This record gives sequence, C-alpha cells and structure tokens, in this order.
Amino acid sequence: MNDVNETFLDPMSFEESVKDESSDDIQPPTVLTFTLGEQVLAVNVHRVQEILDLATISPLPNAPHEVLGMIDLRGQGIAIVDLASRIGATAASNRDARIIVFELPNGSSSTSLGVVADRVLRVREMVEKEIEPVPETLCNWRCDVAEGILRTDDGIAMILDIDRILCNSAQPGPFDFG
Repeated sequence: MNDVNETFLDPMSFEESVKDESSDDIQPPTVLTFTLGEQVLAVNVHRVQEILDLATISPLPNAPHEVLGMIDLRGQGIAIVDLASRIGATAASNRDARIIVFELPNGSSSTSLGVVADRVLRVREMVEKEIEPVPETLCNWRCDVAEGILRTDDGIAMILDIDRILCNSAQPGPFDFG
C-alpha cells in the first residue's frame, strides 16, 4: 500500500488548504503538480502564493525575453516569467491554462512572480523515499534546476527547484554577450 495522500485541487479552497503551516510537526514534503507541454512538473507547494485563471498578460517595455509581461492582481503588478524557456520546455496553449503565482525570497523581503502552466493537476503529499535522483546522461547536461523525479498517476514528474529557476535570472544564457 502506498503512503501517499493526494488531494485534487478545488480552486475555491486552494489558498486556505496550502497556507495551513501553523503546525510544528514535521510535515512530509508537499508538491503542486502541473503540466507544461508534455512534461509533468512539481514544485514545493509552500512557495505557491495562489493559482489564477489565465488572464491578459500586458507586455512590459524593454523586458528581458523570458518576461512575458505582467498581470494586475488586486492592485499589485505581478511579472509573468516564461518558465518553459527557462527549463527548455515547450508550452501548449489550451483553455485549462493557469497562472501559478510564487512568493520568492528577495533579500529581507519577498517578491511575487507568476508562471503560466498548461494545466494544474493536484497537490500531493509525498514521503522522502519517493524522490528519485535525476538520471545520469554521460554528457555535459547538468540538471541543477531539478531536485529529483517523482512517479505519479499523471506520469514522471520533474521536481523543480523553483527558487533557483526564478531567482537566478541574472545568470547569462548561451546567447547573452557582455
């Protein structure tokens, strides 16, 4: 028998269920799973601020190519970052697309950033032994943005280090020249 507790997302109660961190007991890691193109991805649910229906993304002048634009969230401008380009994936457009807003550390404060997900699947508690290492490829590929893989009913999910992906944007890419 599997020791996994899966919860299907109810968009109306997601924020309350995720924000219950008042317990001092050590909780098993909890992830939010979603799709981007054909890939199933997972992120630490404690970084998720909220999940929104896809809204109009307004372009930002002179923004880097990976910044899609911004949305207005209750009077706060939230930058939307192209997660697909950051991890080398291909996004698919569909009516199930959602914006996942993350709250990320920024010095002594925090910053909210959003990404577009093709489909949000579920919130899932897992036990540490379920996390498998990222496979070796015997080439120069380094997958330092992944914390491991997780087998789910939806497929093999890559567990992303969302802090590293979204907070290290100052690192130059292969086509960035000084």
